[in-house]
Amino acid sequence: MYQSLCTGADAVCRCFCIWARQCDRRGCMGSSDEAILKSDVENERLNAQYEGRKFDGDPYCIIPEQLAIQKLFLHQAAIDSIEVSEQEIISDVERRTSWLIDQIGSKEKVEEYYNKTSTQIREMLRENIRDGKTVQKMQQQIVGDIKITPAEVRRYFKDLPQDSIPFIPTQVEVQIITMEPKIPQEEIERVKKTLRDYTERVTSGEIAFSTLARLYSEDEGSRRRGGELGFMGRAELVPEYANVAFNLQDPNKVSKIVESEFGFHIIQLIEKRGDRINTRHILLKPKVDEKDLEAALLRLDSIADDIRNEKFTFDDAATYISHDKETRNNHA
Repeated sequence: MYQSLCTGADAVCRCFCIWARQCDRRGCMGSSDEAILKSDVENERLNAQYEGRKFDGDPYCIIPEQLAIQKLFLHQAAIDSIEVSEQEIISDVERRTSWLIDQIGSKEKVEEYYNKTSTQIREMLRENIRDGKTVQKMQQQIVGDIKITPAEVRRYFKDLPQDSIPFIPTQVEVQIITMEPKIPQEEIERVKKTLRDYTERVTSGEIAFSTLARLYSEDEGSRRRGGELGFMGRAELVPEYANVAFNLQDPNKVSKIVESEFGFHIIQLIEKRGDRINTRHILLKPKVDEKDLEAALLRLDSIADDIRNEKFTFDDAATYISHDKETRNNHA
């Protein structure tokens, strides 16, 4: 196992070999001929990156450990003759393939993202899904016969030494009043003029929309993809954006300027597919002047004083004064 893994990055080798030696000392079940390859680690990292999964630490340390644990379960599943039906795997592969195409945009873009052919991607998905379902069945078999009552759980924690009880952070429910600083009309006009300039540059053929998005868009999530959002339904987009985006017909045209709660956008159609649409956009946010920010803070201080002096209740202030649209209708 060590030799196969050490062909990858040094960080992978160091992190995993330390973990593996600890596992050996603890007597973990496993097989020394199960290799974890650099390509396995990289495929999992790419999957996590696109799905937005975060790792609590270096992914090149965490992923090999996760894969090793998975292989231990798979080894035991082989000993216990646990199998997954091919029909289960095929249906999940189809769903997963369709999801990837919808999210990334097309079959060609999926191939580019993974640097594999469609056949290779499907085989990768097939192996991952088969292994995942096998691990689930193995886990279910391990804990399937375990029966425990709430009273036994309470007794277990009652008998634990105080310093062995896991710390659970305190949870609180709060109300909130939000005050948005006033943005001068001159700043709004500056942002709109900048977006009109971008539109003219794209329309004239001077520069690609995606290039401008990478350079200037303030939507960090889509910026690295040239402003591309991936296929989305109308309900997944804010209404102002959706109303304009779903009326676009020509991928070579740029939309009018759209104002939403996030700022100001210009939009370009990439592709429509049924009731879903793939667009790219450039988002610019007006800058808040320091004096306007200070004025908003003073206004909040004044509201807080009035609540303390019982001129009105927090509920009333949240309902009639707060700028937070999501909370002002439920007493913040």
